[in-house]
Amino acid sequence: MLTPGEIYSNLDNLAAEPPAGGAFGLALMEAVGAPRATITKLRDTAKGGAFTWTRMLRFETSEPGMADATLDRMRAEVETSPKGRRPRILLAYDGERISAYDTSPRFDEEPLRVGLDMLSLEGDVFFPLGGHERYVPKKERMADVRATRFISRFHDAVRDANPAWTRDVDRHALNIFMARVLFCLFSDDVGIFEKDVFEAAVRLSNVDGSDLSEFLQNAFDHMDTPPKRRSSETRPWSRLKYVNGSLFEENVDMPALDGRCRKLLLDCAGLNWKLINPDIFGSMLQAVVDVEKRGELGMHYTSPSNIMKVLEPILLDQLHAELERAGANRGRLSAFLQRLSRIRVFDPACGSGNFLILAYKEMRALEMEAMRRLAAPRLSGIALKQFFGIEIDDFACQAARLGLWIAKYQCDQQLELDLGQHTDFLPLQKAGVIERGNAAEVDWLAVCPAEDGAETVVVGNPQFRGSSYWSPGQKADMARVFKGRVKNWGNLDYVSLWFAKARDYALATGAPFAFVSTNSIVQGVQVPELWPHLMDGLEIRFAHRSFKWSNLAAHNAGVTCVIVGMGLKVERTEAAPDRRYDLIDDLGSLGSASRSVTTPSKRLFDGDTVRDVEVIGPYLAPGTTVIVAKASKPLAPDLEPMVFGNKPTDGGNLLLDRNERDALLSTHHKANRFLRRLYGSQELMKGIERYCLWVGDDEVDEAKAIPEIARRFEAVTRDRSKEKASDVSKAFADRPHRFLQRAGAATSHTIMVPRVSSLNRIWLPVDVMSADAITHDRLFGIFDGTIWQAGVLSSRLHRLWLEGVGGRLKEDPSYVNTLVWNTFPLPSLSERRKADLEEHWWTIDLARKEAGFGQSLGELYVPAAMPRTLRRAHEELDATMETIFGSRRYRSDADRIEHMLQLYERMAAGERAPTTAQKRANA
Repeated sequence: MLTPGEIYSNLDNLAAEPPAGGAFGLALMEAVGAPRATITKLRDTAKGGAFTWTRMLRFETSEPGMADATLDRMRAEVETSPKGRRPRILLAYDGERISAYDTSPRFDEEPLRVGLDMLSLEGDVFFPLGGHERYVPKKERMADVRATRFISRFHDAVRDANPAWTRDVDRHALNIFMARVLFCLFSDDVGIFEKDVFEAAVRLSNVDGSDLSEFLQNAFDHMDTPPKRRSSETRPWSRLKYVNGSLFEENVDMPALDGRCRKLLLDCAGLNWKLINPDIFGSMLQAVVDVEKRGELGMHYTSPSNIMKVLEPILLDQLHAELERAGANRGRLSAFLQRLSRIRVFDPACGSGNFLILAYKEMRALEMEAMRRLAAPRLSGIALKQFFGIEIDDFACQAARLGLWIAKYQCDQQLELDLGQHTDFLPLQKAGVIERGNAAEVDWLAVCPAEDGAETVVVGNPQFRGSSYWSPGQKADMARVFKGRVKNWGNLDYVSLWFAKARDYALATGAPFAFVSTNSIVQGVQVPELWPHLMDGLEIRFAHRSFKWSNLAAHNAGVTCVIVGMGLKVERTEAAPDRRYDLIDDLGSLGSASRSVTTPSKRLFDGDTVRDVEVIGPYLAPGTTVIVAKASKPLAPDLEPMVFGNKPTDGGNLLLDRNERDALLSTHHKANRFLRRLYGSQELMKGIERYCLWVGDDEVDEAKAIPEIARRFEAVTRDRSKEKASDVSKAFADRPHRFLQRAGAATSHTIMVPRVSSLNRIWLPVDVMSADAITHDRLFGIFDGTIWQAGVLSSRLHRLWLEGVGGRLKEDPSYVNTLVWNTFPLPSLSERRKADLEEHWWTIDLARKEAGFGQSLGELYVPAAMPRTLRRAHEELDATMETIFGSRRYRSDADRIEHMLQLYERMAAGERAPTTAQKRANA
């Protein structure tokens, strides 16, 4: 399947050299990645100028100027055919223009009717032909998407006109140029300039674009020149206003421009830029320079509702509460306005500025309400210089500045509309302090230094990336921040870097911070590595438990995220009441570390609910700050040891698939005594047949008497003796018959636990295998373990414990015996309860066998297809397990994890005595 970027590039090439007749339709299919076999089948039919790809595409050519009429006829014709047989796309082509229509009922839109020069801009209508589903924005977003398509086309034309611009300094110059053009386009339509004065000036340039570069340079210089210093000579750009604000200040090279650039610039000027939403402006514009994102325009925009999950609890809720308490008191309202002018918002991963822009607009709205109550209109005291950011991408920095300017203009317009207070937007203020740089390297205090009287909050949505996907530069960033602080920092997600630097900043300034993060940093192995460092001097003040950090995509997979807000640790006084975090009188200044205050309650968000709690721990559970640490043996007294499977390190020579096993037995039937069924995670979950040679030390000579086994032993010796082999491997080169790490085998049965299980599964699929089964190192086993433990492993509570404290492989939970099994806080069990659990296991086993003919274990546990009897068996087990854990009724999975963490804390501290409720439940 082609990427969106490849499709747009192919459509560009097609529009530049379009073939005639039916060949155009086939070329378009090839450009979007339609199957080659289908294109070949249609080639003869297409010679007649029309063809149909069943249920996908109906294509017809027409006389020049008749494409629209041809499409209208085609639409009328397909309306009479059954819906299930209609082609997805209708396309008419007249040699110069195309008319196309998507017949899917999901898209209620007008047909596409454009010239070939717009083919790549509107090409997403053809995505379904290549296997991509379309993203069609809501009507209120269409202006943003359309503007980005047009400005992307202009950007590409400028880039093509300057093929030698490949250096960083050239790309920076192009970014500056694009930011200036975008500001002029927006100003032309919203009233910053006289209506269309910039467009009118550009129309006076030469049609071939030969003077456009010089023309625009003079226009930009004019907008950077104060009125008193301007020439009295009248030029086409003379009516453009003085802008300042550093937008036109930097001296960079001007790109060469041609007639195509001029035409596309005027096409952009023809749009109504007044309709562009400043909240989405920066994010959408990043698609201009990132071709891959153009196939999903709008999908990378973070919704305001998600941003508010960060801004409200760390700042806005407190401000709303203070304004509410102020009421109509003029003194308090004036103090509130003064406070707004001292608040600084710092986003050290600001991207195109969405957090800063939304924070600015919300603060301006609060300011306006305070002014309305005072009934004394005044100029805004909130300046753009109160907003700080760090961003590594140059164009994103430009987009952030533009977004802040646009937001300020709209807020100023609203102030004039509501209170009659006119503000001169030009000349511009400096658009915040947006520093281009790598946040891992940049000194945050140099960007946003501590300042007496200022209140600073740090917010953002930093980059997510697990250690498996680090670039060399990112690995160096992690080492720079964590080396000497966190021992096993290689296990951390890249986002943890921002938390560590924010901790340093908080300790230096007192500023609280809140970041969006993948939920991996509050789960599994990252917690004991990262959080002792973060909690040293800090506390979690609020948190949002796991949720999908979605954007406006029609088919948004979303990343499972958390939000964690932290601040300086403040000791609670014994007499302090348990009050909400948003009480400003208790908190004092956001950035003040010196005041002695009582500790307010913490806020824990879980979906649509919020709780006030005294403490929030690293797992985002209330009431405990415990961190689950690896244990060498089970903490619960009734659990038996679980061991790591056998690791061959054999170059594959001790392992056999079904065909290899059958071939060996067909010539040497005595080899059967040395062959055992081998199980790793894949073999257990997918039912893959795999075998291994399992030879005792006293059986080596007998096994080597079989030539094929002897050959395999020799190959193992060679593999373990290689120069690059580890010292351990070399030490076992003279014992090629045995696995390198040999945990052993059962005498009766093995309870098998896969090391990796899909994130989507509700229960962990475990199994009990006979004594002749061998565990691979991709699996954990309890050799000859009492069967009731298979019931424990199969419960929802244990699955939740795995997700909470276990490791991760990509997004999927990864089992670690020392971290999951050995720490599982199972209360002491009576013999009756053990018998109950064993009975539940055999019920599950029977349900699998009855419902699972022809299905693998993994297939049986796909949530949407799980057999009803198997689901019911697990639910009955869960009811028993929850009774064992106590008589409390759980409200949610988060509540279950919270309770288990509290039990773990008591057990780890040696408080093994069960509660009265547990004694009754386990009796």
